[in-house]
Amino acid sequence: MTRLVTAVAVAAALITTRADAHHSYAAYVEDQTVSIEGTIESVRFANPHVLVTIRTDASEVYTIEWQNLVQLRHGHVGPTTLNAGDRIVVTASPSRDPEAHKLSLVREIRRPADGWRWRRTTRQ
Repeated sequence: MTRLVTAVAVAAALITTRADAHHSYAAYVEDQTVSIEGTIESVRFANPHVLVTIRTDASEVYTIEWQNLVQLRHGHVGPTTLNAGDRIVVTASPSRDPEAHKLSLVREIRRPADGWRWRRTTRQ
């Protein structure tokens, strides 16, 4: 009986920890999207989310929080799919703080030069 109680307590603690481990998207306006075009400065292909930094023609720098590695690999996106210097158009939800220049909940990324396109198929 003691083992059962201990096992249940450990399982409950693990479930609670996992639920709290992922952040919310409260910092973003989930029901709105913007499209930003720019040139990639960097791609950080690592968990918890792939980060892409782009610079617009107005020299504004945006950080795009994309999906995690597993989701992107299932969508045939790998560490060399996008590279510094690529010109892309990103459609995503903007930050509630416009000065932050951050986007998340990415709906689509296009690379007009060769017609490559990625579209979200699941919630991030």
